[in-house]
Amino acid sequence: MDTAKVIARHVLDEPKPTPSGWTLDSLEQVGEQDFNRVMLRASDGDPYDTSTPESAEADSRELVEAAGGQFDPRGWYLVRDDRGDVGVVLPQVFPDEPTTGTLFYVAVVPERRGEGLGRALHRFGLSELARRGAKAYVGSTDATNEPMIAIFTANGCSLS
Repeated sequence: MDTAKVIARHVLDEPKPTPSGWTLDSLEQVGEQDFNRVMLRASDGDPYDTSTPESAEADSRELVEAAGGQFDPRGWYLVRDDRGDVGVVLPQVFPDEPTTGTLFYVAVVPERRGEGLGRALHRFGLSELARRGAKAYVGSTDATNEPMIAIFTANGCSLS
């Protein structure tokens, strides 16, 4: 059974600087195995993500396939700061609509939740889409995913 979705839209403006103190390590830099390990850890406890240690590699490949010709492993990030891992953000311009983008995934590692980092990761992802030439963002989440809906709202997205 399909669940109801909330669609978020945002007109993108000028890219912003990366938040101070953040280190970005791309999928290309760390490799698929380490990237998937942190991505799986960031999804831990997320009732809206179905990845398991057994499916993480296949799930990651599905995302790469969905990106099509626009996929660039230099543009999907593990984010760290002086306290360690923050989370992951996968900004992606749509292959068939290069002026529109989405965030394939944005998640904070469990021990860092509640610090406002989800909002910051999402905001950074929006900025990255703008840096890549996108003029609009479209995202979605399950209608019961209150934390993600709050992130959309905090970052100025219109919801439908």
